[in-house]
Amino acid sequence: MLQKLWYDRPLRTQVLVVIAAINFLAAGVAGAISILNTRTATQVEMEASLEVAERLVAATLNDLAAKDKIEDLHRELPLQLKHLRHVRITFMDATGHLTIATPHKIVGDGARPYVPSSFVALVAPQLGGRAIRVVTVDRSTPIIIVGEPADEIAEAWQDFSSLAIIWFGLNAIVLALLYVVLGRVLDPLANLSKGMLNLEDGHYATRLAPSRVKELAVISDRFNTLASALATARDENSGLYRQLITLQEEERREIANELHDEAGPCLFGIAANASSIKTIAAQLPKPRSLEIARRVGEILSIAERLRAMNRALLKKLRPGPLGRVKLSELIDELTAGFQGRHPDTQIVLNLGKLAKSYGEPIDLTVYRCIQEGITNAIRHGEAGILTVELAEQAASGAETDGKHPRLHLTIADDGQGIAPSTPKGFGLSTMTERVRSLGGTCTIESALSEGTTIRVEIPASETKERARAPELVGELS
Repeated sequence: MLQKLWYDRPLRTQVLVVIAAINFLAAGVAGAISILNTRTATQVEMEASLEVAERLVAATLNDLAAKDKIEDLHRELPLQLKHLRHVRITFMDATGHLTIATPHKIVGDGARPYVPSSFVALVAPQLGGRAIRVVTVDRSTPIIIVGEPADEIAEAWQDFSSLAIIWFGLNAIVLALLYVVLGRVLDPLANLSKGMLNLEDGHYATRLAPSRVKELAVISDRFNTLASALATARDENSGLYRQLITLQEEERREIANELHDEAGPCLFGIAANASSIKTIAAQLPKPRSLEIARRVGEILSIAERLRAMNRALLKKLRPGPLGRVKLSELIDELTAGFQGRHPDTQIVLNLGKLAKSYGEPIDLTVYRCIQEGITNAIRHGEAGILTVELAEQAASGAETDGKHPRLHLTIADDGQGIAPSTPKGFGLSTMTERVRSLGGTCTIESALSEGTTIRVEIPASETKERARAPELVGELS
């Protein structure tokens, strides 16, 4: 779960989440301190306001008493106390009704802005009995002074909400700027990742643009140096591998010639002599002639099996007269042979536009790729249906003028597939190296129980040039 929620996220997202979390934590701490300070300040302000209100009421009563205007209390008191804040003063008139002296607008009549009840509960002071003061004019006219913190809380809420809006705005701007800046900073790392993927795919001509960040510039330089070294090593390996293939094919050609020139005539001589013995034995008495004829028949049967094995080895070592027989005919003969030996597997061959020959290196490479692909699909994949497609196509991209044809080979089966953890075998590795040594690409797509698809692409024109000058190394794509 943690892997999906955190470690699989991009680095930019992780940094932004961490910074946002730190900002929210800091905002929470600052908000808690601000609420505590507001609560303390409100309590102090309320106590001071009650004290001032009590003194002003007493002074007003003394002044009215001195002027013998106590009966004008209901009219004079609101005028004298109209500037008081944070208190509510009421008195009882002669009829026994409570009259509000100040303020004239009370909480709940829409005079004050809305303040959330949760904020009021956090900052409202705990004044207890100190929130009410009583001053008596006489026994029938008490004046009640009640602490009213709503104005102070409303002002605190306005300040708090304004600061919160400013904080949210600045935080959004900072996170947006960080998103852009981190993108600019981390782009070279993304390019480095793409470059590493290209190197993994064998594109050693990949180079990274120099970065303005000093540390990343060093990494880019090291990457380009590594790519150059790998390109040089791949060129050298390709040249060596082409030489190895050439020597291997020459040895196969020599062995095939030996089998054809030596083993073939010897087997023919054995069969001819055995037939002659059979003819001579027919002139002998029957018991002896029958025994000799039986033994001669066994010799002829063994010689025939050896001749069949010799022909199969010759085809395997040297697939026909390359260059003199059409490539399509060689491929058709190869697939027909597999179909005859493995009737349970349906082999479908689709041949498109093909030249008679593309030179011995490419003809032999295509032949070996198809041979290896079909063998693996039948032997290891247990395929029921196998499709082989081969055609010449114009190069894509800038080479769409048709002057640079490329051979496209696809071998697909519906077999068991290759598990992702299975290492590439010797045959597939050899196939890949054969194709790469000619400047082509070989990709293998497979999944367990979903079959395997091999895609081979070889530049035909470049391969012909390499056939004429094998010491030249082609450019890596």
